[in-house]
Amino acid sequence: MKIYGHRLPDDFLIGTANSAFQSEGAADRDGKSESVMEHFAKEYAGKPQPHQDPKRYLYGPPTFSDELGDDGCFFYDHYEEYIEDMKKTGQNTYRMSIAWPRIIPDGVGEVNPKGIEFYNKVINKLLECGIEPFVDILHWDLPQCLFERGGYEAEEFPEWYENYAKVCFENFGDRVKYWSTFNESQVAAGTGYVHGGFPPFIKDNKRGLLASHHIILAHFRAVRLYKSMNLKGKIGCVNCITGVTPLERNEADMGAVERQIERYFGLFTEPMLKGTYPRVLLRECPKIADNMPEHFQEDLDKWFMPMDFIGVNYYITRAAGYNPDTITKATVIDSFYAAPGQMWASYPAGLLDIVQYIADEFPGVDIFITENGCSTDNHYSEEDIHDPERIDYIREHLRMVSRAIRAGYPVKGYYYWNDADSYEEMWGYKFLFGLTWVDRKTGKRVWKDSRHYFSEVCKTRIVG
Repeated sequence: MKIYGHRLPDDFLIGTANSAFQSEGAADRDGKSESVMEHFAKEYAGKPQPHQDPKRYLYGPPTFSDELGDDGCFFYDHYEEYIEDMKKTGQNTYRMSIAWPRIIPDGVGEVNPKGIEFYNKVINKLLECGIEPFVDILHWDLPQCLFERGGYEAEEFPEWYENYAKVCFENFGDRVKYWSTFNESQVAAGTGYVHGGFPPFIKDNKRGLLASHHIILAHFRAVRLYKSMNLKGKIGCVNCITGVTPLERNEADMGAVERQIERYFGLFTEPMLKGTYPRVLLRECPKIADNMPEHFQEDLDKWFMPMDFIGVNYYITRAAGYNPDTITKATVIDSFYAAPGQMWASYPAGLLDIVQYIADEFPGVDIFITENGCSTDNHYSEEDIHDPERIDYIREHLRMVSRAIRAGYPVKGYYYWNDADSYEEMWGYKFLFGLTWVDRKTGKRVWKDSRHYFSEVCKTRIVG
């Protein structure tokens, strides 16, 4: 049978995503300790974000929201209803994360049985509803107590992380078949430590590169451990990628594009898949080469263990031009597309571009689109359930996924971000990504028009 239009394979994983910190709530209940995200949200609530250039932001001078994520979208108390909604949607997978502070409140001490009990209930409920869990071991919410001991910069961090990962594998590995070691380390270590625009708001290139290196070593240790336990699943990592196009049509700007992609995607992905850091950064960017940790290649050689797949978070494509004064010798323009009312301007064709790039750069590795989502202004009323722009967004990006698959690229899954309106770091509840609207006071949930559309796609595999 010839295939016309945009379809998805029958065995394709398609579903929604959310993180523990952003969705669960119950921030200080049942033994959970404070995470670095919760700590800095409180510290900077209503205050200007440090180190930020207001000109880079669409919505004016960046101020940390005074809304806190202590309730999330009430997933902790209503996970069964949420998962029943996923079943009705027809999705066959859900991407979630486990909260380290809920599992091991002291970071490296005793395991919290109530934390284990909660995630067992969530995983079992998902499987009961025919939904495959895709689990991030760490989605930014490092225990604050470990940050105070050095966090990602601490030489002991890879060991701390491996200990935590082992608890996850031992308790959930018999049922979870898809594991990601980290979510968007480029944000946690790059934006958080190099540019100072994300918790913990440090602006120090050398410290950021050390934090990044320790995250990569921790990733290796978890992958090695997982494979040594002979569990019947796959393990990878979720890295974010911003598509980049040249600001002007010249070789200098093309070089800026390459360095920009390698700094924020290749710096993490190449070590995880090839065991090396991108040569172009070490050769052409002295602010990176001169600040790398000592013996970095020896560390990679010692611990390298290839992963099974790469998860990719894609939202936006930007333009880059040559600038010799920056770390990557590039100046980045946030977007070359206009999208009023959206946090990031949508460019669906960029999704196909990045799939082609990854497949060419890392041939043979399976690719999951682990995040892709559209934000809109929160009106704090049910009028937000009517969201034609989100339907367009999902349809056009899934068309690119369909094209990629038909072209032979190994795209195995797609996760819309996010399942329900929840807390967004720094912005609180100002911007909404969810397919389900959530009343902030009562917890009432209403499917948005986009969830009805997404449900049709999940059930028919026809994108439209």
